[in-house]
Amino acid sequence: MNRDPMRGAVLPLRTLWSPGAALDAAADHRVIAPVSLVLAVAALGALTLPRLLGLLDVVLQPTGQEVLDAHLGVLRIGLARLLVFERLVVPLPFVAAGALLALVAAPVLSGRGVTAGAVWAVLALGAAPLLVQRAGELAVVLATPAAGLGPGDVAGLPARFNVGVAGALSAAGVAAPGWLGVAAEAANGVGLWVVTLWGWGLARLDRDASRSARAPHTIWWCVAAAAAYAAGWALYAALYPTLLLVVMGAP
Repeated sequence: MNRDPMRGAVLPLRTLWSPGAALDAAADHRVIAPVSLVLAVAALGALTLPRLLGLLDVVLQPTGQEVLDAHLGVLRIGLARLLVFERLVVPLPFVAAGALLALVAAPVLSGRGVTAGAVWAVLALGAAPLLVQRAGELAVVLATPAAGLGPGDVAGLPARFNVGVAGALSAAGVAAPGWLGVAAEAANGVGLWVVTLWGWGLARLDRDASRSARAPHTIWWCVAAAAAYAAGWALYAALYPTLLLVVMGAP
């Protein structure tokens, strides 16, 4: 059993090109692997902040009208707080989905001798594609000029990196309303990648604990991961208005 901290720290990156080996090593690095993923996601998100906050300053320049400028100042503070929060935390739909999946998987696998820590480590490494998402968001933010942007455009700029339904709709100039918009945003390549790694990783844990090459059926763990992913997005969408009030402050 290899518990070299450096090997554990690079497991999130290793998951991107060698997922089987990385997921198999997750149980040996059940603390450092999740921590390193969270820190890496936060670091990549933080790299977008100077540009995003600079764009806010450009689009919310003072107008010389006292009342309007006071309103713009409050808006800037609220949007800046929202941007800092969203850039420094793991995307909340994935946090909710991972937590829901862990609540199901941990009791099932504990009966086969798999610890909850091993389950959480596999789920954390399965979210490694979020590093690709953060890198893509950084590229979009740095490449987008300030001309024509409004305050809402700046706040939503990272979300323009969406390799999926929402990205296709945005390119076509179509806005999906309500829950259809949430579903479109959730249906993306990074989400599919994460769901696949979650299902595959949990199946490998189950297989190793069962000591059987045929058990369990990977498809059922993938179905559980997909259901948790959908539920995580639904929970996030339902709570997002409240989150906005808490993070940005009441108007």
